[in-house]
Amino acid sequence: MAASESRSARQTAIGLPKGRLLSRAAARALSAISLVASDLAALALALTVAVAVRADILPLISSAFARPTYSLAHYLMLWWIPVAYLACLAYAGLYTRRDPHWEEARRCLLGATASALVILAVLSAAKINDDMSRPVVVLAWAVLMVLLPLLRLGTKEALVAMGPWRKRAIVLGSRPVADAIVAALSRHKTLGYDVVEVVTDPAVLPRRAAALDAREIIITSSELARPELLTLVESLRDIAENVLIAPDLREAPILGVEVLGLIEDRALLLRVPNNLLKPWNLAMKRAFDVCAAAVLAVACLPVVGIAALAVRLGSPGPAFHVEPRIGRHHTRFACFKLRTMYVDADRRLEDYLARHEGAAAEWTRFRKLRSWDPRVTPVGRFLRRYGIDEMPQVVNVLLGHMSLVGPRPYLPRELMLLDRDGMLDVRPGLTGLWQVSGKNALPFEERIRLDRWYVGNWSLWLDLIVMAKTLPTVIRGETQPTVARTEEAVTHA
Repeated sequence: MAASESRSARQTAIGLPKGRLLSRAAARALSAISLVASDLAALALALTVAVAVRADILPLISSAFARPTYSLAHYLMLWWIPVAYLACLAYAGLYTRRDPHWEEARRCLLGATASALVILAVLSAAKINDDMSRPVVVLAWAVLMVLLPLLRLGTKEALVAMGPWRKRAIVLGSRPVADAIVAALSRHKTLGYDVVEVVTDPAVLPRRAAALDAREIIITSSELARPELLTLVESLRDIAENVLIAPDLREAPILGVEVLGLIEDRALLLRVPNNLLKPWNLAMKRAFDVCAAAVLAVACLPVVGIAALAVRLGSPGPAFHVEPRIGRHHTRFACFKLRTMYVDADRRLEDYLARHEGAAAEWTRFRKLRSWDPRVTPVGRFLRRYGIDEMPQVVNVLLGHMSLVGPRPYLPRELMLLDRDGMLDVRPGLTGLWQVSGKNALPFEERIRLDRWYVGNWSLWLDLIVMAKTLPTVIRGETQPTVARTEEAVTHA
């Protein structure tokens, strides 16, 4: 009896630092309380900033805001505001789901937007407009759009480090696929899945899961027949809180996939939308490109002007370089950039490859030289490091040749490598998925694979993610020279 009780206690405990134990129910409660507290803190901070801006800054901008507003204490006393706010976050699934960071950030934006709309609707319907300033609601919403995802990320990282958010998981599957899932879960730490073992035999899975107290079961094996899979899931009913089935769909579109359950027929369908085939989505992407590129053009103009002067002073030749690229529907366009190579770059490259056998092999594989490129000027090296040389392509975006985010603009001679690729159905991008994927010096085939994946999974949210990841990449100076740069000398010589 004592042994049974001890085993039961082990199976309902969560490990914490310094040997402390926390029951599973207590871990859930602590996680929920921590997330709610974090969300309320985000709301309080957003209201603080909004009230300060409304009281001290907006009156300086326009006399329409000269009327005094309520103090922060007044807003904090309106009890129905946090209730509506938390209800909207709960409806967005922020207290019942475990999502990767970017998906949770999207749900945060949806929840924050819904709460702002609900608050404005209540103010209007109940005719209590005098209780709350509408500019304060809008300003608080804008702050929450940034603050809420960041605070939630920090809270979950702390909960993972302390233990309550962690869940023990066991993976079933063959090594290549199973190892990929384990690596993915280790990168997405805020999911909270601790993989304690990988098993290849379905027969031992229930016993090992019970022995290791792994309540999350991840099945990656594609070798199981349908009856075997159903029997296995049924055998895990008394052990697993959740069974996650991970089919090997690594190259298939996954973002925006919808699950359709046909109850009467007990059938499951996966709807994979082709977002870039829909005219509305293309129009929305184009509108976003024009608005954002117009702002970027104004911001980049002084930088491009100074850089162009530095290019002219640094080496003989023009400040700008123009070369043909392949755009949407196989159309060619003139792609603009700042010159980063010597005017005799092709001769320098030929001489260098003839004298360095290792460099020739590197050129054959990557279509670029990663360590030292004799064609690039000293000024060009700096411009490339921070992506300044590609800023003039904002003009291409405004002209409709390119998009802010998309596949890289391929060269005419590369068309044979892109036969029947959907990448030419969309505008090429100023930045893209492979540039921010964290993988330096990717082989040419890998870059094509990432571009193809982007096209198959496009959404406006994916564009926003890529742009958000581009900024820190540029600031850190991690931008990599694209294949297009290797052809610069050919067209301007």
